Amino acid sequence: MTQDTAVVIVVAIVMVVGLAGTVLPILPGIWLIWGAALASAVLVGEGPGAWGMVAVTTVLAVGGTAAGIYVPQRGASAIGVAWWGQVIAAILSVVGLFAIPIVGAPIGFTAGIVASSLVQTRDIRSAWTATL
Repeated sequence: MTQDTAVVIVVAIVMVVGLAGTVLPILPGIWLIWGAALASAVLVGEGPGAWGMVAVTTVLAVGGTAAGIYVPQRGASAIGVAWWGQVIAAILSVVGLFAIPIVGAPIGFTAGIVASSLVQTRDIRSAWTATL
């Protein structure tokens, strides 16, 4: 087995793990796939085709990340969660990620939406509905 073949196999495995990460929130999904494409272009890539693939992967990664931020934000706004509540939820998500590894981000985000909605509406049922 040549070195190039080994790199391609490792890159393919990393991309499959990244693909699983688009569904499982504990893996960095799309950016793992992007990193594998970049590594492949650097280590094995020959010619403009490899870098063209990195460019396409970059556009898809940025677009997917933007959609991953925009779509939930639009849904939250549609049901009445204030922009400042969404910011608090995002901050608590980051805090939760470091405070409780792996599961802390969704816990922090959920706590942020519940707390901000509760402050805004003063009704636990509507706050929980906004969170769901």
